[in-house]
Amino acid sequence: MKRQQIISASRRTDIPAFYAEWFIDKIRRGYCRVANPYNASQIKKISLRPEDVAAIVFWTRRAKPLKPLLAELDSRGYNYYFLYTLTAYPHSYESGLPCIDERIDDFLSLAELIGPEKMIWRYDPIIMTPSMNVEFHVRNFRQFSDRLSAGTKSVIITFLKRYRHIEGALAQMGYVQPSAHQRRVLEDRLQLAASDAGITIKSCGKRDAFTNISEGKCIDDKLLSDLFGFEFAKGKDPGQPKECGCIRSVDIGRYGSCMHRCVYCYASRDFMRAEKGYRGHDYRAEML
Repeated sequence: MKRQQIISASRRTDIPAFYAEWFIDKIRRGYCRVANPYNASQIKKISLRPEDVAAIVFWTRRAKPLKPLLAELDSRGYNYYFLYTLTAYPHSYESGLPCIDERIDDFLSLAELIGPEKMIWRYDPIIMTPSMNVEFHVRNFRQFSDRLSAGTKSVIITFLKRYRHIEGALAQMGYVQPSAHQRRVLEDRLQLAASDAGITIKSCGKRDAFTNISEGKCIDDKLLSDLFGFEFAKGKDPGQPKECGCIRSVDIGRYGSCMHRCVYCYASRDFMRAEKGYRGHDYRAEML
């Protein structure tokens, strides 16, 4: 059975954390509008009616605001899964996030609610600095794997992708480009930690040249089919970078609207502007 489209909510911002009320209002209306991020005058109307949505893929670092609304999604017949990013970097790198124990509790309580098969952990991005070295990441990742093992079956890992607008922040961190040897050591040791916890580890598309870690997809036709029993069109989303393996989806988010304040973020460049926009945001608006 084929259904129409996959909704990505969202690569561009954290809808579960900051715009859950807006999202459920759009579900009730049956549509939202999305501006082209490269041409704001181009605006599309996106159907969110259950009969038009094959599945929703949520991207988040904090799902708590959305959790009370999932029962309504279930009652309306929506399918969904979560890509949940968990790292434990210094607070100055991710100053808008709650403490790590609170985020782990959020992850596990969500998994208990919807099932671990719908929870994909992202250890992303792997950032190397003099203090966040190979041993840091192995220790960090293993602690996460042990604590999250009851709440997920898979993890996606990827190294930091550099963007021009984060170069200043990277310099302040003391960012170090990982060597080929460091990458191989991390690959082997993270794979072992994941295996010990009963978690399958995959890469984020073709972005990193891993030797033994299988190539993964965040928006994954096989996972969607396994979870929901639908037939999904294979083939890469042409709107994503060439190294991305995700299948086609429609993203309903907006760049520059996330308040997690991750200094390495590709999607937000001006956190003050994001916070101003958030304070003035009306959940009844048709688009973010």
